[in-house]
Amino acid sequence: MLQEPVFYCLEICMIKKLFSSTAVCSLFILACTALGLVFVFPLWKWATSSPETYSAAVLGAIALAAIYALVKSCKKHGVKAFFSALTKFVLSAGGISAFVYYVLHGQKLLGLAVLIAAAGICIALSLLLSKKTRRITGALLIAAFLPVLAQATEYRYPHIPNFLSRSSNIILAQYQEEVQNANKLVRAGKEPELNFYTYTAQKGDNIFRLSASCSVPQDSIATVNHIANSYAELEGQTLILPTVAGLYIPLTPKTDIEILLAKEYSVALLAGEYPVCDINGEQFYFIRGKYFSPEERAFFLTPDDEMTLPLASYVLTSEFGMRKSPISGKWLFHRGIDMAAPLGTDVMACKSGKVQEIGAGDYVYGNYIILDHGKGMTSRYAHLKDVLVAKDASVGKGEVIGHVGLTGLTTGPHLHFEIKLNGSEKNPREFLNN
Repeated sequence: MLQEPVFYCLEICMIKKLFSSTAVCSLFILACTALGLVFVFPLWKWATSSPETYSAAVLGAIALAAIYALVKSCKKHGVKAFFSALTKFVLSAGGISAFVYYVLHGQKLLGLAVLIAAAGICIALSLLLSKKTRRITGALLIAAFLPVLAQATEYRYPHIPNFLSRSSNIILAQYQEEVQNANKLVRAGKEPELNFYTYTAQKGDNIFRLSASCSVPQDSIATVNHIANSYAELEGQTLILPTVAGLYIPLTPKTDIEILLAKEYSVALLAGEYPVCDINGEQFYFIRGKYFSPEERAFFLTPDDEMTLPLASYVLTSEFGMRKSPISGKWLFHRGIDMAAPLGTDVMACKSGKVQEIGAGDYVYGNYIILDHGKGMTSRYAHLKDVLVAKDASVGKGEVIGHVGLTGLTTGPHLHFEIKLNGSEKNPREFLNN
């Protein structure tokens, strides 16, 4: 095997104390680098992408190598030594397999106990093997533990393998107990300890199912995992599950919902009213006991490729198309829809985009905003009381951009909402989810 020259080089360097030689050290480093590029990196990639398959393959290789060694031992030392070595092999292989299984399923302490027990047996077994076979077996054992190392670097928190059975799942039972205790402390007016677990989403998992399984609000799971909306595909993602309910707002917001939350709580966050916690290497503001507002929840429940309503609550007073003008009494084409709401109601961007135009005091539209959503689509928000965004600014879907007003030609407080596609007026109701 290619490991032989490397191990031999290491032994020569140690025996003759030649590590002071720059040339020998350089050759040794180059040999290790080459070995890593040729063998270790591909193995690590396999171990991290499919740890169960990788572990099965390596353990199979260990079994074949051990059988070969045991047969040689039987010929050399006799049948008694053969069965003694066979017993040790079965125990050690079982211990290693159990250790790998437990660590992959989040039970690291139990896996460590099994490893310690298996280590002594492995040492006893290795004494019966030849020098060359020990090296081969050692290399296979190191390879077997690559997925363990990979999982250890991936999971900083206890890992829940599934939500199928609490009775046979120690980690799941522990997590659900912590959630219940945290809720009891909150109801008693006490501060619960904030802990986290991980779970790899499986086929069919969504934010609603996870929330029900964890007894933790969707708001908490979504914000701590950068989940943009309730339609996000979760399968295969390793999710963080908190034990305490609340909003987790990253110091650097990424998704539209995070931007909305950061703006809503900006004053309190800047004033240092909420603690900052490190979650899996990323810093979050934690706002315990807070949840999405009705507007934010409506936004979260809308897919990215769909529009959200510009008003959380309204009465539709005029449809798109021909109508009798409430001002002149004449039949005119109405280019949008009118949504009546109390004066000062938040007006939200129906979709992410850029502020294309801002109007103030227009005779017809009063104060208005036009957003460019790309691909030839624009939206207009008219009769506003005020404008909260600047020209050329980027806005997220659901972001408050103004308030319902009475400016321009209007008989009462309402929002005139228009959609254009490639310059042609379209009925906004054809694009809205509701």
